Amino acid sequence: MQKKHTFGSRFKYRFDNFMSSGPRSIFLTLLLMFLAAYILTALLRVFVDMWLMGASSPDTFWSDLWLSFLQITDPGAMAEDGENNLYQKAVGMVTVFMGLIFFSAVIAFITTQLENKIEDLKKGRSSVVEKNHVLILGWGEMVVEIIRELIEANASEKDAAVVILSEQSKEDMDDFLSERLPDRKSTRIITRTGHISSLESLHRVAVTECKSVIILPEANEAAPQSEKITSDAKALKAILAVVASSREDKTKANIIAEIYDYTKREVMVNLAPDNITMVNTRDIVARIIVQTSRTTGLAVVYSTLIGFDGSEIYFHRANWKNRSFGELTFAFEDGVPIGVRKSNGEIVLNPAVDHVLESDDAIIIIAEDDSSIKCQDRALFQPQPLPLRDMRRTKSKERELIIGWNAKAPIIIREYANYILPGSIIHVILPEGNDTAARSLAELKRANPDINIETIEANPLVSDDLLAIKPFEYDNVILLNQIEEDTEKLDSTTITILLLLREILQSHATKTGEAVRTQLISEVMNSDNLELIARTGVNDSIISYQMISKIMAQVAENPEILSVYQGLFSEEGSEIYLKPLHLYIEQIPARVTVADLMALAQQRNEVMIGYRYNSKANDVRANFGIEVNMPKGTVIQPHPDDRLIVLAEDEL
Repeated sequence: MQKKHTFGSRFKYRFDNFMSSGPRSIFLTLLLMFLAAYILTALLRVFVDMWLMGASSPDTFWSDLWLSFLQITDPGAMAEDGENNLYQKAVGMVTVFMGLIFFSAVIAFITTQLENKIEDLKKGRSSVVEKNHVLILGWGEMVVEIIRELIEANASEKDAAVVILSEQSKEDMDDFLSERLPDRKSTRIITRTGHISSLESLHRVAVTECKSVIILPEANEAAPQSEKITSDAKALKAILAVVASSREDKTKANIIAEIYDYTKREVMVNLAPDNITMVNTRDIVARIIVQTSRTTGLAVVYSTLIGFDGSEIYFHRANWKNRSFGELTFAFEDGVPIGVRKSNGEIVLNPAVDHVLESDDAIIIIAEDDSSIKCQDRALFQPQPLPLRDMRRTKSKERELIIGWNAKAPIIIREYANYILPGSIIHVILPEGNDTAARSLAELKRANPDINIETIEANPLVSDDLLAIKPFEYDNVILLNQIEEDTEKLDSTTITILLLLREILQSHATKTGEAVRTQLISEVMNSDNLELIARTGVNDSIISYQMISKIMAQVAENPEILSVYQGLFSEEGSEIYLKPLHLYIEQIPARVTVADLMALAQQRNEVMIGYRYNSKANDVRANFGIEVNMPKGTVIQPHPDDRLIVLAEDEL
C-alpha cells in the first residue's frame, strides 16, 4: 500500500531541497524572512496607532511604515518611541528584536560564505584566467627544478605565470614551493587541485590558453616497474585529455612528457606529431654519463648550457649575405655559433668552416640571452694568427667499472662499445640474484665480442670488497642507482659509496706517490646533494633530476631545442670535449684572446665554446674553472694544462 504524505512532510521535503541548493537559496530565504518580519511589524504598528489610538490621518500610516523600517534595520531608531505610549513602545521593541535576529542571521550567512570561499580557494578549485602560461600537470621531485628554470627564463619578462595542476592539496603545494622557491622574480606560481586527465580540471587551468604543457611522471627512474606502469598510464590519459581539449578549442599547445614504455611513447607522439615531444630520460642520462666519463668537466659544461641561468642555446635567423659559418663566429658580440638548422628542419652541428648559409637557414648559437644576439655586417674581432700544432691524442684500451644496475646500464655499455677499442674491459658489480641484469649482460656479450664484459660479485658498501676490486686501476668508475622508492635513501647510499671510493683512491695515491687518474661518475636524484658530493672531490657527478628538469623546461620554451640536445648527446656527429691546450699549440704564448683560440680551433674543424682554467679545476665556487661563451676580447694567460671546450667530431 502506497504511503500518503502529509502536506507538512511534502513542504518540509521541498524546503530542505531548496535550502540545500546553495547560498543563493539561503539568501532568498533570509530576504523573504526580512520582508515578512517588516510587513508584520509595520501592520502591527498601524493597527496600534489607527485602531487602538484612534489616529486616522494618512500621514500616520506612512509614518508608521517608515518608523518600522528604521527600527528593524537600526536598533538606535527605538528612541523614536521615547514620547509614545506603552503599546507603541512594545511594538518598537518587537520590531528591533526581529531586526537584530535578521541581521545576526545575515552576518552569520556572510561569515559562512566567506569561510567557504576561503576553504574553496585553499582546495584549489577556482578557475585560472591566464594566457601564454606554462602548465605543469602532476607533482614530483622534478617540479622545483623545472619551475626554477622557468623563473630564470622569464626573468626578462614583466609578468609571467606558471600554473600547476595536481592531486596534491593546494595548501601543501603552496607551502612547499614557498619554502623551496622564495625568490620568484617576475614569475607568478598558481596552484590548483584536480585530476590531470579530467577535461573539467584542465579547462579550469586554462589549458587552451597556455603555450606549453609539461606532464610530469608520477614515478622516478629508479622506481619499481609496477610504479612506472602506473605512472605511464596516468601520463597517457593526461596527454589524451590535453589533445582532446586542444581540438575542441582548435589550439595547439606544445606537450612535453616522459613515458617510460617505448611503444606507448611512439603511439602518443602519433596523436599530434607536431605538438607532442617525448623526453627519454633513460637514454639522455645514460649518454651523458658515458660522455662525461670520457671528458673531465663535461657534466659541468652540460649543466651550464642546459639551464637558463647563464648562457644557453638559441635559434637565430638573419640576413646572412652569403657568409660562411666560420665568418659568423666573429660577427657576434655575444654568442658562439655551433651549428645550422636548415630550412627543412635538419640540424647540423659543427658544419664546415666554409659552409655558406642560405637565406632560410637559422644558426644554432650559444648566447647569454636572445635579446643580445645581433649579427653584425662585419667582423668585430680580428684574431691573431697562431701556428697550429695539430697534435692528436692516441687511443688505448680502457677499463671501465659500473657499480649497480638499472635500465640505463645496457645503454651505457652499448654506448661505450661505440667509443672504446677492441680488447677494452667493462666490469659490472651486480647485486645478488639479479637475473634480469644477468640476461642483459649475456646479450651484450654476444653483441660485442671484442669487448671484455664481465660481472663481479661484491658489496660496494663494504670497504674491503671495494678495495679488493682495485678501483684505482680503472679509467672510470660509474655508480648507478638501484631500484628504490625512497630517493633520499638512494642518494644516501650513493654518497656512502663515493666516500669509500674517494678514501681508497686517496690512500692509493699517498702510498704510490702518483696521481690517480680514475674518474668517479655518480647518478644523483636530489640536486640538493650536489654540493655534498662535490666536496668529496667528485666534480663530474650527474644530477639526473636536475639535468632532465632543465631539459624539460628548455623544451617547454622551445620544443626544437630537444633535437640539438639529442645531437650533442649522440656518438654520431660532433660532441663537446675538453681538450688540453697543448694539442693546439706548442709554444704557449704569455697572453692570448678568446678570439685567437677560436680561430685556432677552426683550423682543426672545431668550434670553441669555452675554456677551462686548470688552476680552478677543483674549485666548486668557480664552477670548476669552466667558462662558456666568454667575451671574445677576453685576454687569457694560458697554462699548458688548461683546456679548450670544443665541439668536435672526436676526442682525439
